[in-house]
Amino acid sequence: MSRITIAQLEAFFWTATLRSVDQAARRLNLSQPTISLRLKSLEMTLGTSLFDRIGRGIRLSSDGLAMLEDAREVLDGIEKIASQRNDKRVSGRIRVGLSEGFAIICLSPILARLHHVYPALSPELMVSTTPFIEPDLHARELDVAFLVNPTENADFRLVPLGAQPTSWVASTRWDLPSVVTPHDLMAHPIISNPAGSINYRQVSGWFASAGLTPERLDICNSVAMLAHLVNTGVAIGVYPSKMAEREIEDGRVRLLNTVPPIADTPIFAKYPSNAESPNVRACVNTVREVLGELNYLTAVGQ
Repeated sequence: MSRITIAQLEAFFWTATLRSVDQAARRLNLSQPTISLRLKSLEMTLGTSLFDRIGRGIRLSSDGLAMLEDAREVLDGIEKIASQRNDKRVSGRIRVGLSEGFAIICLSPILARLHHVYPALSPELMVSTTPFIEPDLHARELDVAFLVNPTENADFRLVPLGAQPTSWVASTRWDLPSVVTPHDLMAHPIISNPAGSINYRQVSGWFASAGLTPERLDICNSVAMLAHLVNTGVAIGVYPSKMAEREIEDGRVRLLNTVPPIADTPIFAKYPSNAESPNVRACVNTVREVLGELNYLTAVGQ
């Protein structure tokens, strides 16, 4: 029986994550025929089809979806082994950017783990929205960033971590139906992050799906303040579902069951392709481990 190779798993993982053979080839700096050959060889070894071909596109088959998490664990394990060799070299400053909603929920356990495992590492943190963090990362003023739906850049590596559950959230003071549509919220005050942010695109796109625009749309650059304004009943907004857990328990807000639903937002680690230092690897691996323990993110591709 033929053995499954790391190269085949990388080809599968990146094709599944990016949903494109061409993009996987660019990510791995290989030709498209090489990726296709590795995928075909992997499917022959497993005796199953990992992708369904739809027109010119592809999507994971049921067997491919079942295998995705196993492939991720294998590749994560390889990265962990590589990083362990450099644990003693993990020291000094590391400049880290984090999307605000993600940081509010996850930064405390991440930082605690870094303090415990890498006591010689000194993180310097920048917390904001992705459009404000990325320019600093591209200018090499940050070493690594954990971002919601970042842009692709040939000089930077994107490492998918999963998808952040995201919902419309409203105070229980609002008399809203059990299933909420854009027509139900159109006349209510809505709040979002500035134009250009994924939050703004989610809000405007949701209303646009019904050919509508909200009558009142306030803008706030802070995810934390946006959530506070929602919690106090001033407006209705979209943000990470776990940010609302305490207020839901207290009966102050509820996650809205909406049609159409709000898609979960993908979270990536992003750093310069030519600057994958022991510090960066340690930081990325630590974030991945903490997120796994928190069971915070849904799997990419689901």
